[in-house]
Amino acid sequence: MDLHDAAPVLVEGRIRIPYRWPAGRAGGRFLALLRDEGRLIGLRCSRCRRVFVPPRARCLSCHVPCEEEIGVGPEGEVLAWTVSRRASPPAVLALIRLDGADTALLHVLQGVEPTAVRRGLRVRAVFAENRRGHITDLDGFRPL
Repeated sequence: MDLHDAAPVLVEGRIRIPYRWPAGRAGGRFLALLRDEGRLIGLRCSRCRRVFVPPRARCLSCHVPCEEEIGVGPEGEVLAWTVSRRASPPAVLALIRLDGADTALLHVLQGVEPTAVRRGLRVRAVFAENRRGHITDLDGFRPL
């Protein structure tokens, strides 16, 4: 049999692929402050003045270094959201622009029915009790 003549075969399954990558200087500082002080920061572009959260070492528009650390949040507003029906109960994931930031952070909304979420909903960060330097040190966001 020639490979060109073979019929495609579909094999269903799941493959677990564990991975790691460095957070980098900006991400590492963000996660360390989240863990150690329960504080949220962004980095400001020296040219266009946009504040990036999560912090970025370089501006996405200007491509210049972002070095000025800015405290943001812990409150913000919902810009967009989706509901994951795979979770039980369904999980609400939202893009949240923290006060003082120009970009949004994707995270979980807690304590709100999916039908009650709306653009502009004011929320506040909820920090995990036991923090370990991971994005889950930010447990989620709750409506004000």
